Formats: sequence, structure tokens, C-alpha cells
Amino acid sequence: MPNSERPETNLHDIRRQLDVVKQQFDVLDMKPGESLRDFEYRVKKHSDKLLSLKVAEKVQRQLLEQDARDAEEQLKKKNS
Repeated sequence: MPNSERPETNLHDIRRQLDVVKQQFDVLDMKPGESLRDFEYRVKKHSDKLLSLKVAEKVQRQLLEQDARDAEEQLKKKNS
């Protein structure tokens, strides 16, 4: 995701991706003949994606909150 995008846009995109990955994670089943190790690897791969998207979501929320605080400060300075 390019840093030039607004946090709101990034957050929306991250949440969309998160929904897709969560749906994929929720339907993970062992395939016939698949070893437990291979299944665990696939589950871990999906959970790593979920974790990474959750972290990205949190970062974007923090950026939005910081933008809001900065805007509030600018407004206070402007009205002073």
C-alpha cells in the first residue's frame, strides 16, 4: 500500500482484505490425504496474514487518530 494514500482509504482497503482472509481462514479444512503438518502450515500461513492485516488496521487507526488530533490543534490555533 503506497504511503501517499489517505489513512481512511488504507483502512477501508485493509478491512476489506481482512474480511476476505477471515472468510478463507474460517473455511479451512484438512484436505483428504493431507498431513497434519501440511494442514498446520496452511493454517499458520492464513493466521499470519490475519495478524499482519490486524496490525496494519491498527496502524491506520492510529494514523487517523493522529490526523484528528493534529486537525484539532490546528483549529484551536486558528481560533485563538
